[in-house]
Parts: sequence; structure tokens; C-alpha cells
Amino acid sequence: MADEQRFVLGLAYQAGRDPRIAKGADGGRDFFTAEELEKACWSFLPGGGEIGLFHADGTVGHLTVTENSIYRGPDWEQPDGTVIKAGDWLIGGICDETAWRLVKEGKVTGFSPQGVARRITPRDVRSET
Repeated sequence: MADEQRFVLGLAYQAGRDPRIAKGADGGRDFFTAEELEKACWSFLPGGGEIGLFHADGTVGHLTVTENSIYRGPDWEQPDGTVIKAGDWLIGGICDETAWRLVKEGKVTGFSPQGVARRITPRDVRSET
């Protein structure tokens, strides 16, 4: 049997609001416009391009990012029902043995791009105008 390639490709972040999600795990509901998301994507690899597991500290390095792009369309339905649309951010890479085992067991179902952002609330937007 040939060695497995251990490559995964998936949605890193959806552009715009997801109407299925009213509130995130942290109590808020953050989102990026397509334009903001494109800037984040383009700065990801020059900024180090690190992916963690399960949003946990100390888990960076289980995936070597080999692809990083904004999807340009058309809509692309995934086997789990997720639809990737134009403007969404995709990441692909090669998993180490630990991450690959977790992917095959169905325990890893998405990406955790490490980074920082400035949260703007509706009140912040009103004060800037």
C-alpha cells in the first residue's frame, strides 16, 4: 500500500454572516466582509501561517500549510452539506501523523488559523462616522 499523502483542504473562514449561527461559543458573533477576509488571507502566510488544533495552546505545527486562497466560485457543496461560496477562505496542507489520525477519526472538522483581529462593535462604527 502506498503511503498516504495526509493532505487536507477546507474552509478556513466564511465571508459574511452565517444565518445558521446566532451566537458563537464566546457569546459574540464575529464575521468578516469578503474584502476584510481577503486581506486576512493574503497576510496569513507572510505572518507565519500557523494552524492549531481545537483552539488549544501548544498545538501549532501539526499542519504544514501548502495552499491558502480565496475561493472565486461557483458554489461548491461539500459532503457534509457545507457550501463554499465565492469570497470564502480556503486552507490546505499536509498533516503530521497526530493530526492525520484525528482527521481520519473524524475529530478534526475544520481549521483554526492563529491570528489577531480588532473587534468593531456597532457602537464603534457609529463613533467613527
